[in-house]
Amino acid sequence: MTRNVLFIFIFLMALHVANVGYGATSSDLVENIAEDEENSPVGLKGIDLEEEESGKVAKTKRRFILPPFLYLEKERQTFRTFFPFYFQSERYGKGARRDLGILPFYWSHDSKEYRTRVYFPFYWDLKSPKFKTDIVLQTYYARNDDGFNFGSAPFFFVGKNRKNASSYQIILPPLFFNFKKGNSGFTYSLLYFNKWNANEFSRLLFPLYFSRKKNEKTLTTVLPPVFWHVNDPINYRTTTVLPPFFLTTRENGWSAGLLPFLYFARDKNWSRNMVMPFYYGSRVNDLKSHYLPLVLTYWRSSKELKQGGVALFYHWYRYRGEYLNMYSPLLWRWGNERKLEKSIFLAPLFYSKTSPVENNTMAGMIYWNYHNYHISRTFAIAPLFAIRKSLDKDAFRTWVFPTFDFGKNPDGYHARIHPIFYVGKNKNDKHLVLAPLLWRFSNEKSTNTVIFPLWWQFDNTYQKRKTRVAFPLWWQFDDYKYKEYSRVLFPFYWDFKKVTPGTRTIVTLPPLFWRVSDKNSVRSGVLNVSVHKGKRKGNDFWTFNLFPLLLFGKPPSPEGARWELLHGLVGWRRQGHAKELKLFWIPFSVGD
Repeated sequence: MTRNVLFIFIFLMALHVANVGYGATSSDLVENIAEDEENSPVGLKGIDLEEEESGKVAKTKRRFILPPFLYLEKERQTFRTFFPFYFQSERYGKGARRDLGILPFYWSHDSKEYRTRVYFPFYWDLKSPKFKTDIVLQTYYARNDDGFNFGSAPFFFVGKNRKNASSYQIILPPLFFNFKKGNSGFTYSLLYFNKWNANEFSRLLFPLYFSRKKNEKTLTTVLPPVFWHVNDPINYRTTTVLPPFFLTTRENGWSAGLLPFLYFARDKNWSRNMVMPFYYGSRVNDLKSHYLPLVLTYWRSSKELKQGGVALFYHWYRYRGEYLNMYSPLLWRWGNERKLEKSIFLAPLFYSKTSPVENNTMAGMIYWNYHNYHISRTFAIAPLFAIRKSLDKDAFRTWVFPTFDFGKNPDGYHARIHPIFYVGKNKNDKHLVLAPLLWRFSNEKSTNTVIFPLWWQFDNTYQKRKTRVAFPLWWQFDDYKYKEYSRVLFPFYWDFKKVTPGTRTIVTLPPLFWRVSDKNSVRSGVLNVSVHKGKRKGNDFWTFNLFPLLLFGKPPSPEGARWELLHGLVGWRRQGHAKELKLFWIPFSVGD
């Protein structure tokens, strides 16, 4: 039966593909001509494929076609069909078989390996030396030497396999399922669930009970969330929960609490205590921390650290010579006693920082005097004037309100009149902008120029790319690295070339003339007339297409010819041993 169904499926799909393919657009068909010429009808398998590959193909003795009737006779095989109601195929000698179909009511198949009878849709009979299957409407019974499968959809399904020690029972799904294989199994029935194997299990009786074991770790809960117990002997850990109380034991400590109000924990190197919302404390080695959330107060201490705060008004910090005293939100004092650094900030009026290497002062957000000894000096009266001068190299920068900005350094200079004029240089980078008309940026790797909106030029020597656009008439894109070139004289001429794959496309006054070429073929066209010629796998081919009226040419094979009217209404194709006839856009293989 499998071969019968496969034959019918392939035949109907071929008819469907033919109809869909010829429903495509005309441009798709023109583009696919070369692909169609490379393909030939192939559908052989089994003894037929062996004969084809060995070169011992039986010659056709008789052929008769009167659509929808087809009759073929070879030395060891006959085939006849009255499409789509009847077909019969017989083969004699090696690989003997017989197929018969009176569609859609009856199918039969007889061969050395299989015997099939189908009385659609009431009864199916499938037999082979290894198995036997009977199907009566929705009831089936399949058996072999290892076991059986029996069921009547959708009421029950049962089966057994002695070879892999498995069995199953399904009754009124989803009412009951039971599967077993070796030392593992699975059972389900509405509120009950059980899955097990030699080392693990999971059991559920919803909503009363759940238990699980995995990797020697067990979890048990009764009337969740009333009681939970988890035991992990490998990691020396147990957890018991009787909400809101919980208790956890570890190898070196324990944790307990009455959530969310009380929590206490102890371990070898740390401890935690929480009485919400009044107190939280912790210890990690010698560092102790205490927090009083209601009054926003905390303090922390160790051998090297002293830190604390009272509400939002005062905060102190001292660690290895670093210190901070904050009298929020006005006064901040911080520094480093080891580095002799001192800073004071009275927001937002005054800031001062002194150290052996710098002296910085700010007053009223207007006066700025920052002196970094032997490195730089910055002076500003905001927002009118600012200057920064380097003390160790020839460099400075000046700002004059509201638009002038000029600077110089050993690598270059810049001059800016915001937002119109910008010019500058930094090592090999140069730029010139006269907004919004002129833009030019250059360095060792690229040069970019825009005269807006008529001229666009981008040259990248590092990536070996060049772009020229005289908007909107001329477009040039060159990639010398990948050898790809494009030219467009809009809208009259289009030229796209790729040297490495050897392809080129030219279009003139689209769609008046077009030409597409590669290393193996050239396709040229004027309006709806196209010529395609070239070589495939060492064989020359050519095709002339007057779309959609006439197509004729030579396929890529030593012997062959093809022609079509109205793109497949009537057509013929011979390519080597393959022969194909088209009637009403349906292809028929008439010889091998």
